[in-house]
Amino acid sequence: MVSKFPGKIKLLNLRVFLIFSILVLAAKISYSIFSGFPGGTYEDWDIAQNLVKYGVYSEFITIGPTAYKLPAYPLFLSCFIWLFGDFAKEAVVLVQHCILFLVPLQIIGLFRVFHKTRAGILAAYLFIFSPFYFYYSNVLEITNIFIPVFLLWIRQFLRIYMSRAGSYKDILLLGVFTGVLFLTQVIVVPLVLLLLTGLLFMRKMRLYGAVLLLGSAALLYSPWVIRNYVIFDKVILTKTPFWQNIYLSLIPPVNVCDSVKLISAQHDLYTFQLRKTVDEFEMEKIYRTEVLRVLENREEVIVLKALQNAGLLWYVPTRYFYDPSAAVVARKIFVILLNLLTLFALFHLWRRYRLLFWVSLLLFGAFTAPYMIGHAANMRFKLDFEWYQYSLIALFLYERTGLFRMNYGKTKKVAAQSPAKPESGNH
Repeated sequence: MVSKFPGKIKLLNLRVFLIFSILVLAAKISYSIFSGFPGGTYEDWDIAQNLVKYGVYSEFITIGPTAYKLPAYPLFLSCFIWLFGDFAKEAVVLVQHCILFLVPLQIIGLFRVFHKTRAGILAAYLFIFSPFYFYYSNVLEITNIFIPVFLLWIRQFLRIYMSRAGSYKDILLLGVFTGVLFLTQVIVVPLVLLLLTGLLFMRKMRLYGAVLLLGSAALLYSPWVIRNYVIFDKVILTKTPFWQNIYLSLIPPVNVCDSVKLISAQHDLYTFQLRKTVDEFEMEKIYRTEVLRVLENREEVIVLKALQNAGLLWYVPTRYFYDPSAAVVARKIFVILLNLLTLFALFHLWRRYRLLFWVSLLLFGAFTAPYMIGHAANMRFKLDFEWYQYSLIALFLYERTGLFRMNYGKTKKVAAQSPAKPESGNH
């Protein structure tokens, strides 16, 4: 039976999607080339340069080695600096474009596990047409490799979850992905540990499997801890800037509420300059002392700051809060609509997929809580998980509206009389 809306159906064909995706990739590469590769570089780039030039994992070579950043992204950047020299930044950006080209295909793969391929293709369209992901692969920041690594981890997690009992091969591979993920972003660690514990309690993994998983993850992660202990003579499990993040959450530029602006701009400038001459361990002591001083007898500020930061994370950072430019206004409207649609999607999950509803709340909470403690000054923090909002919205739109369904009108009666079949992306 022919659909009443064949044009709309064809858009959810995998081959058609790949055509659009390739065109978007070409547009991203063209934009980068003709705009002179506009994305910025940050601490990871400085560490990577010093690693290649001096053989030292250091942000400021005059101070010495650092544990300021987890090693996955600086090591990734150092490969390009070593191979391409003066053209390393351009090479990184082009590769990041290609990496993010694979992300929508990973999203489709996740939906396919649940026989929701067309909903996955719809989510992939939302991803490739997002102007923010379009631009962000120009920026040399960890988000560009965190998302694909996290999606690899989720896919492997689902292989075990969907089976009666995960094979040792699958568990070993999940352990490898876990180690790599932990070396990429510390923020995801609590969420991953909770999900892995869930596998154990649901008997998707025996105790020996859990030992194998944690052992393989530890084997990959331990060089970072050993290196830190050998160099700094102390155990550093993740990275050093804990008190720095809390300190920065109290400076004027990252806050909207005046009562949270407890640290002056002058003191912030002082510590910013001090970082270039004082090692990060001494800096942590300075940050801690100042934070405890300004928060003394002001415990209510902690709660206000947390609520404000959650709002800024899910809206826009402070530096864009009063920005009237068209691009920023578009972002504000976009995230408001995105968040509203996410609420509808969550309500849909509550009614039909209760477990996925709770997992989604857990994921959103796991990404929000650290920024409530620290600061929400960068837009990339939201981009770490905005793709998941697209996925939930796509599932909601596909299942709750008639715009993207396979059958329409008279065909609904035929479909109701026929046994349901798993979807294919090529219909």
